[in-house]
Amino acid sequence: MMQPKKIVYIAAVIESILFGLTFLGAKIALTELNAIQVLACRWTIAFLLFSILLVFRVIKVDYKGKPVKLVILMAFVQPCVNTICETYGIDLTTTSESAIIYAMIPMAVVLISVIVLRHRITLLVGIGIVLSFAGILVSIVFGDSFSLGGKAAGYLYLTGMVLTGAICTILSGRIASHFSPMERTFAMAALGSLWFNLLNVARGKGFACYAICFQELKVGLAVIFLGAIGSFGCYILFNYVVANMPAPQASALQVNLISLTGVVTGILFQGDSFGWYTVIGMLLVIVGVVMANMQSGQSED
Repeated sequence: MMQPKKIVYIAAVIESILFGLTFLGAKIALTELNAIQVLACRWTIAFLLFSILLVFRVIKVDYKGKPVKLVILMAFVQPCVNTICETYGIDLTTTSESAIIYAMIPMAVVLISVIVLRHRITLLVGIGIVLSFAGILVSIVFGDSFSLGGKAAGYLYLTGMVLTGAICTILSGRIASHFSPMERTFAMAALGSLWFNLLNVARGKGFACYAICFQELKVGLAVIFLGAIGSFGCYILFNYVVANMPAPQASALQVNLISLTGVVTGILFQGDSFGWYTVIGMLLVIVGVVMANMQSGQSED
């Protein structure tokens, strides 16, 4: 049963602003930890929060008789692959660059829907995709810190973040009739915690990251924010929103706010470059996403 639109939109706005702040949180945590260590701490915190709520029966999950393989696939795409791309991308670029590139996820949702699900693309959607891509180029290429040679790997990781983020958005919407937002998010937290802790051990890092979080207050607070808010709270809201709103519309609304929040925090707190290129680039991205989203919404009616 569809939830009242107002509640869904409020959830989307709250989730988007909080998630936008995770770009800054990740940047702070990466000053003392490597990407895999950050992710291990982040998803372990989320898993522990879920486990506490399950023990005290505040929440309930039930996977019996359901297509568990699909929810595992979704959880492997995000966080196991997606957040690796995201965290390495943030580490190798700037907070605002990462946030701007993140805005391409709705376009990726549309393109995957066209290529894989065989949805027809219109001229309006095509123009929207071109405008968004142009906005990304303007925002990044004209920035003072732009260096293709030094950041090529970072941009590649962020491209992977966009593709896997789009795939997760589609998968989450597709399995919403079988799994509640809580069940989908719990699967993500459980698999993410297991996956990244195993990677830490395999890379010879053990569990030193947790000791560092206790020793460095700023890093510890950043990791707690990433786990409790970014991975626990935001993904519950994310799965709730995509279950009650068409994937392209949900993606466009959330990603625009996430990107704007990420850009603003990067400029204010990280000293990221800001100029006419930032404003024009973000406007092109937002206009492009809205154009494609309007057409997507009409085609689904």
